[in-house]
Amino acid sequence: MHTTFHKNKSAPNTYWIIAGAALNFCCLCVLILFAWLREQPLFWRNAGHWPTWLRELVGTFFYPLLLVELLLLVAFTGACLRNLSPRCRTAGPEVAALPVLWTLYLLVIAIVAVNNLDNLLAGQPLHWHLD
Repeated sequence: MHTTFHKNKSAPNTYWIIAGAALNFCCLCVLILFAWLREQPLFWRNAGHWPTWLRELVGTFFYPLLLVELLLLVAFTGACLRNLSPRCRTAGPEVAALPVLWTLYLLVIAIVAVNNLDNLLAGQPLHWHLD
């Protein structure tokens, strides 16, 4: 009887975990695209043929979205860790999702950091691009 209750209790949690993983994954995909665009010199100039609204969107929302994603990822990680049962011998989907999501977040940080480190080592200001 205890096993049946445990299975029924964990079913709704599984849906929340899948929804949380999907939300984080979608935000991270947008962040990776934004980070890649931010570091492209042609993106910020009219020579790149990028629409003005996209440049404004990336310039305005990249860092707020990065912070929101960090908070979502920390909350999701906490929920997943709280959902893990020490009695359960098999790992749930959260064990597979967490490393992937954190790796994608670190990829966003790496994209931004590589360009900025190159600029600092070359004696240029942060976010500098050759005109």
